[in-house]
Amino acid sequence: MALEGSMERLEIIEALEQFPKILEAEVAGLTDAMLRYRPAEGEWSINEVTGHLRDVAENWYKRFYMVWSQTDPLFVSFDGEALARERAYQDARPEVFLAEMKEHTIKTVELLAHAVDWTRLGMQPGVGRRTLKQFAASLVAHEQEHLSQIRTLKSAQETGIPA
Repeated sequence: MALEGSMERLEIIEALEQFPKILEAEVAGLTDAMLRYRPAEGEWSINEVTGHLRDVAENWYKRFYMVWSQTDPLFVSFDGEALARERAYQDARPEVFLAEMKEHTIKTVELLAHAVDWTRLGMQPGVGRRTLKQFAASLVAHEQEHLSQIRTLKSAQETGIPA
């Protein structure tokens, strides 16, 4: 996959479209203990990362819609840590997160596939003003970071070496 800054529109759409399937394959067959394993106090388990990715998919669909439909919108921040606690992701089943993530991803992919102007702007607190394309590429990178995190958590449990 190309680096975030050099990804083309089709690469971005394809990466976003494929991500739920890749994530589902990564967590398939994991035991409850593996899903809930936290490498240290305050760090997330695979369950919590998966729940966060569900929230990210929902939040970014809304943000992409805002950029597509409004002039230079300002995004509302969301606190992933607080949502993970509020929604008790540690004790939930990842199948629910995955199904909901797929729904949001389908809407995002449809919107991005039909968005003509990927230079439209939005403002993200703490990040600044970016184009639709930059935000979409950033989402791909964010998903890949968490996929790596999940793989590291799995590996740590398989090898017994802390993540």
